[in-house]
Amino acid sequence: MSERNLSEIVKGINEQLRAHGKNAVQEIKMTDREGKTIGQIKYGYRPQTAIRDYKAIRVPFNQYEYEQLEIGARLSGRSKLNFIRYAMLRMVKELQQEQV
Repeated sequence: MSERNLSEIVKGINEQLRAHGKNAVQEIKMTDREGKTIGQIKYGYRPQTAIRDYKAIRVPFNQYEYEQLEIGARLSGRSKLNFIRYAMLRMVKELQQEQV
């Protein structure tokens, strides 16, 4: 992978994160015992590997849907769960663009 391709990939990821706004950005600040902020407040993007303990859902699939999930995951080189997350985020982005 060339440095240019990597830069373009990172730029695309950053644009997606900015589109999510506050949900994708974390605030890091240190406070003293009284709760006053010490030093600078730093902002950064939440890591993609953030712990996923906010909500969980159980999704039953019929045979056709599960086979399509397996095909999509295999073709994209992703795990089934990662493919579901990827497809969901991509669909939300498309729907948001249609609303504009």
